Amino acid sequence: MKSIEELLSELDGVLDRAKSVPFSQDKCIVDSEELGRIVEDIRINLPQEIHHAKAIVSERTTIVAEANKEAQDIINKAQERARALVNQEAIYKEAKEKADKLRAAAEEQANEILRGTFVYSDNILLQTEDAVNQNLETVRQARRNLREAAKEKAASAKGSRPAAAPSEDEE
Repeated sequence: MKSIEELLSELDGVLDRAKSVPFSQDKCIVDSEELGRIVEDIRINLPQEIHHAKAIVSERTTIVAEANKEAQDIINKAQERARALVNQEAIYKEAKEKADKLRAAAEEQANEILRGTFVYSDNILLQTEDAVNQNLETVRQARRNLREAAKEKAASAKGSRPAAAPSEDEE
């Protein structure tokens, strides 16, 4: 079976081979049987060609609709991914800010503890120094009292051998 294009070419061939009617420029004589057969073949093929064209258009429409749906799905997935990345970035920034605040607070607390430790240690050392100074004064006073007692003993025992009293250089 010939296509519509082939049949139309045949029809052109019939018209090209047609003989002109004498004394007329736009009229010609054609083989009516051949022309009728070609027209009948066109009528038979035309519905098939139209049906085929409609099927192609329908298939094209389906393909375009599927492509549009797939494109929309891709766009939706990309938008979801972008939102997820933005959320992850926001979560990351928030976590980093919290971590920075915690680190700063911990450093401040550590510095405060260190300052407190220095102050406490200095106070303990000052108290120890005061206690040592008091004990030193007590020891000095005890030595002075001892020397005084030794002098008094030596003075009251005049006639006996004098005891050797420690000198103040031995302090």
